[in-house]
Amino acid sequence: MSAQHLSRPALPYFDLLMEERQEGGETGQLWENQVHWGYWEDPKAAEGTRADYTAAMEAMNGVLFHAGKLTDGQKLLDVGCGFGGTLQQINGAYSDMDLTGLNIDPRQLAAADAQITPTYGNTLRWVEGDACELPFEDNSFDRILAVECIFHFPSRQKFLAEAARVLKPGGYLAVSDFVPTMMFFGKTPIWMAIRPRIAKSYGTLGDVPLRGYRSMGRRAGLQLVANRNIRKNTMPTYPFLLRFFREQASEDAQSTMLVGTRWMKWLSKLSLLQYRVYTFVKPD
Repeated sequence: MSAQHLSRPALPYFDLLMEERQEGGETGQLWENQVHWGYWEDPKAAEGTRADYTAAMEAMNGVLFHAGKLTDGQKLLDVGCGFGGTLQQINGAYSDMDLTGLNIDPRQLAAADAQITPTYGNTLRWVEGDACELPFEDNSFDRILAVECIFHFPSRQKFLAEAARVLKPGGYLAVSDFVPTMMFFGKTPIWMAIRPRIAKSYGTLGDVPLRGYRSMGRRAGLQLVANRNIRKNTMPTYPFLLRFFREQASEDAQSTMLVGTRWMKWLSKLSLLQYRVYTFVKPD
């Protein structure tokens, strides 16, 4: 599929960030590299500072690196790579890596390309493409990461099938996702009422999966080997972001971000929404 025919999902927070990057806005600076939730090994130790949240976003990447069994010398694809923060961290911590960042939004790819230079014998390329129609040959990658982005894809099932296709036999896929505690919650009137309010901030949300990840992976040709709920470790993200938006963000940022973040906090606090990290392997 040629790039000009890609259908980009509506993502208000990334539209906001592109504007803020040009204007030097506070929210653009906060999410200059990483654009995801933080991970705290001890949530009670969270400091509530910008530096602490930035470190927690890097720690979240570390959780995915561990889940995906990263080592030097691998050919790796980061799907939904955003501004390239995850690949930037890999680039600084691993050597002789063949790194590819894929995103459907060319603006994000241009920003990533402008701020990352390969080091330690690594190579780096940026590809515009659809996660559900990956523009790569079969058996191309040793590792695939999808850090907090799969919920924007039209279909989790289609992405998993595509990931299975482009993974080499024995290769690993690590995914982080917001998952309803009860699968049927995604079909209830309360979710249908909340969904557009979250979308006001965080944009297009794909279908809530009717099957669990183990079943979706099996249908795609992948074996689920690890499944970790880290909801509690992400909870300090919410008070930090809500205070940051109220006290430091522009009016546009407040208008865009506060509503959806409050609803995400409410769902997570009530344990209606989990934050899970999944590891799949493609059988030899």
